[in-house]
Amino acid sequence: MRITVAQRYVLKVFGGFFLLSVFIFSALIVMVNFLQILHEGVLHGFSFPLMSRTLLFLLPNVMTLVLPIAFLMALLLGLGQLSRDGEIMALRASGFSFGRVLAPLLLAAAGAAALTAALGNWAGPVSLKRSNDHVEAMVSRITHIELKPRTFRRIADWTFYADEADAVTGRLGGVKLTRRVQRPGSQPRLMRISASRGRYGVEPALGIKIELADGTLSQSSFGGRARLMHGGFTSYRTLLPFFSGGTETRPLHAREMTTPALLARLSEGVEDGRLALRYRMEIVSRLSVTLAPLVFFLLGAPLGLVLDSKARSSGFAASLLVIFLYYGLTVAGMALSRKQPGLFPWVMFAPTAAGALAGAWLWRRKLSFR
Repeated sequence: MRITVAQRYVLKVFGGFFLLSVFIFSALIVMVNFLQILHEGVLHGFSFPLMSRTLLFLLPNVMTLVLPIAFLMALLLGLGQLSRDGEIMALRASGFSFGRVLAPLLLAAAGAAALTAALGNWAGPVSLKRSNDHVEAMVSRITHIELKPRTFRRIADWTFYADEADAVTGRLGGVKLTRRVQRPGSQPRLMRISASRGRYGVEPALGIKIELADGTLSQSSFGGRARLMHGGFTSYRTLLPFFSGGTETRPLHAREMTTPALLARLSEGVEDGRLALRYRMEIVSRLSVTLAPLVFFLLGAPLGLVLDSKARSSGFAASLLVIFLYYGLTVAGMALSRKQPGLFPWVMFAPTAAGALAGAWLWRRKLSFR
């Protein structure tokens, strides 16, 4: 399709509002996530590199949500401004039908839908998993340590306790260290280290260096009385690392799995019916988000062209109302699907169908393509 100068101008006005909307909504969502991640970092150990990567990998998932919203906002604001300034009327007087005026915006809606599909079904879940992995790493990392007397403290794989602990000199007394040891193919074991005295210090980026004297070391079956090893020592040194050495795999949430991976899981068979329903709901919700730019085009184009002289305030209010209804009904459909699985997936497609029907009615009533 050949795009005329007038259509390029319509795209230029729309594009300005679109980029501004993407920036504003992305910044708001990232800020909310930043505050949550910062809270975790302050509680468990702040790491600026890990936090930066966490936020960076959140962006594809954020853009999946932002693109349809920004498209609707830009469509209403852009067409509202053109209508307010009389440029739509001038184009109509020059022989342009509403169809020709809106054709490049329909292509923009298709492009937004395609990009949303790529992000929501593939790039977004992969990046969300990596972002959550970085959060887990940051939570397991300790960058500030303060050992207090008569207090149990979890340090990576170890549990630390001391009757005496001096933060200034590093002197320890009545030290007890325990650790659960799990090797592949064997029963878990409990390792215990006790000492009457010792010292500790922080090794930057490594862990807590502990030197113990006059103590014992033992290893026994976990939860049982069978002692597998026992011995004494006059001097013992160890390092409690900042990172856990565990190899357990974190279970993935449905949002962290690509759509092909979800379909593969379902084809293999999922014994847990609720988990299978969660996978199906995630696939349908991604499809609904993918179709959102096209639905918003059907709703936003006729609304944007008939806004009054207060185009910006009216466009902003109309876009918020449409977004609230569409996503509110989508969330309600997900809740109903969980409580009444028999309503799935029709209740989740209801907002998309209702939006498309409402948009078709508005086009038929408000616009003429002659």
